[in-house]
Amino acid sequence: MNTALGACLIALLASSLPVLADDPAIAPHRVPGTPFEQRAVTDGTGRAITYYVSHPKKPKAPILLMIQGSGCVPIMHVQPGGTFTTLFDLGPFAQDGDFTVMAVEKPFADGKQEHSGMATSCGREFNEDFTAESWLLALRTALKDARTLAWVDTSRTLLFGFSEGANMADMLAGHDDTITDVIAMGGSGTTQLFDFVAKCYRSFEPQACLSETERNVAAINANPSSATEFAWGHPYKRWSSFFRLDTGDELLKSKARIYIAFGTGDTATPALSEEVAIAKLRAAGRDLTVRRVPDAGHTLSSTSNPSWSDLDREYRDALKWFWSRQ
Repeated sequence: MNTALGACLIALLASSLPVLADDPAIAPHRVPGTPFEQRAVTDGTGRAITYYVSHPKKPKAPILLMIQGSGCVPIMHVQPGGTFTTLFDLGPFAQDGDFTVMAVEKPFADGKQEHSGMATSCGREFNEDFTAESWLLALRTALKDARTLAWVDTSRTLLFGFSEGANMADMLAGHDDTITDVIAMGGSGTTQLFDFVAKCYRSFEPQACLSETERNVAAINANPSSATEFAWGHPYKRWSSFFRLDTGDELLKSKARIYIAFGTGDTATPALSEEVAIAKLRAAGRDLTVRRVPDAGHTLSSTSNPSWSDLDREYRDALKWFWSRQ
């Protein structure tokens, strides 16, 4: 459930970037010093949706839509010394030029997040707006707009999500028959409520953990639209939405080929959660590739010797899977 890099920022290039605005009236423009063009579109609820899209090396290339993890930290912003992104490998993949790389800002993302992946310090507008359904609408709106670009090969579309982003990739694939391929890393295999229950059975005091979980769920169900009451670092409104989302069922509804990767030692999203989706997909005879990373945590890096190079390798191996299925 955490943002891919947590609080760690990965520099794209040392360039100066003007303040990024969510104003749909702003004309598309190249983000200085980066491979990206910033574009804006309005969704069906009137929200301004900002997204970034790269130009590939070939005249046309399929979209690689990368979806970030939880929280309200913007994808791109300015810090002293350069332009930064919190979405791991977004810049390198765009610079490779093999895809039309794309990422969407969450509406009202404000960067007030104090703890990795949490929303307790996010702004009022963000917490009032953010649900799986509202985020899905933003993603679908931006993707529809991007598919009209002259350099996009619309015959294949790859979704690449990490953590919460993996859940959203599954959901998007279940609502869009044109999605051909999904890479889901470190996500849930069913509802996130199951994730909490599964974690309890791995805790030192399962019964106490289960009792606390039941109390939180009862409070959420009593006020499911609250954006000011929190459990597990997020508003009740967010949890009631994601508790309704069964990612395995969404993948079953989709027509996509699927690549699922997770660390066997993941303590944020239990590995058994992913196995629920895997069992459903296997039983249905779906085109599924599974990568169980031994002794790896939520970031698919070794729990004993964590390294971001491990995550980069896993990401690039997943893209090799995509190209091998051409």
